[in-house]
Amino acid sequence: MLDDIEKMEELDSNDMLQILENFPEQIEEVVEKSEINLLPFQPDNIVIAGMGGSAIVGDTLKSFLANRIQVPIYVNRDYTLPSFVDENTLLIVVSYSGDTEETLSAAREGLKRDAKVVGISSNGELEKLCKKEHLVFIQAPTGYPPRAAFAFLFVPVLQLLSELLIYDSEVDIIDSVSKLKELRDRIKADVDTEENEAKKLAKRIYGKIPIVYGHSIYNAVANRWHTQFNENSEILSWYGAFPEMNHNEIVGWKGGEKKKEFVPVLLRDEKELDKINQRIELTKELVFEGEVEDMIEVWTDADTQLARILYLVYLGDYVSIYLALLRGKDPSPVKIIDELKENL
Repeated sequence: MLDDIEKMEELDSNDMLQILENFPEQIEEVVEKSEINLLPFQPDNIVIAGMGGSAIVGDTLKSFLANRIQVPIYVNRDYTLPSFVDENTLLIVVSYSGDTEETLSAAREGLKRDAKVVGISSNGELEKLCKKEHLVFIQAPTGYPPRAAFAFLFVPVLQLLSELLIYDSEVDIIDSVSKLKELRDRIKADVDTEENEAKKLAKRIYGKIPIVYGHSIYNAVANRWHTQFNENSEILSWYGAFPEMNHNEIVGWKGGEKKKEFVPVLLRDEKELDKINQRIELTKELVFEGEVEDMIEVWTDADTQLARILYLVYLGDYVSIYLALLRGKDPSPVKIIDELKENL
C-alpha cells in the first residue's frame, strides 16, 4: 500500500501528503512574507491561548524557549484565563479557523483585563474581533486542515518575539528548514518503504496502540505525535514524559494485562542529558524488555534544538499519515469533532 502512489493519492482526498511535503517551504513562506507591526512592549508573562493543534503550537514554543528567555510562558486551554493575566501580559490568541469558542472567550476576557492581545488565524470571528478592537492580527492562509497549518501558526510567534527583542530566531529557522528538506528527501511518499524511515515506523505501529514518550524539549513533540495519531490515523494513543513516567507509569507497565497491545515510542536525542539517558536506558531494561512485543526509538540528529524539535514533529506527521493509509483511512476528515462542534 505505502509504495503504491496511485492508491495513496486516491485515499488521501485532501492531499495531506502533498501539504506535508511542502512543510519546509511553508516555513520559508512565513519568514519571507510576514510583517508584524507591534509597538515596543516588554511583558511580564506570555500566555498562548488555543485548543488542539493551536495549543500544541504553544506547548512547543514553551518547551523550546523555557531556557532561552526570562519571560514565563503559559499555555491556556480553556474559556477563562488565569488570574495573573493583566495589562503586563502578552496574550497570543491562536485559532486556525478563527472560530474556536474557548479561544475567543479567552481573547475577550484578555481584552477586559487590558492584556496586550495578538491574534493569529486564517479568518473567522477572531479576525473580526482583532479588526474591531484594532489589535495586531497575523493572517494565516486558508484551506488547510488546522493540524496541517503548524508552520503558519508556529513561526509567526517566533517572529513576534523577535520583534519584541525577546528572542532572535532567524539563524535557528534557517538551519531548521535545511534539515527538514534533507529529512523530506528520505521519507516522502515516492521513497520506497525499504528506504523510508517513516513508512517503516508506521508498519511497526500498525495494529498497536502507541504510547509516545518525550523528555525535556520533546515533551510537546510527544503530544504532537499522540494527537496526530488520533486525528490522522484514527487510533487511540497516549503520551508521557521522562523523568515523570519513572515516578508512576512504570508500575502500570509491569502490572497491566494487555501490554502486548501497546508499543512504546521513545523520542531520543544524541545530546540528551546524561541523567535522562540513564533513566531511559534503565526503563528499557527494567520495564519494557519482556513486557512488550516491540519498542521503538526515534532519534534526531539536527544541530540546533529548534531543528531537532521540528525534525521530530515532521517525522511524526508523516508516520501518522502513512499509518492512516495502511489502515485504509483518509487522513483528512475529523467527522466526530465536527459533529460535536455542531451540537454545542
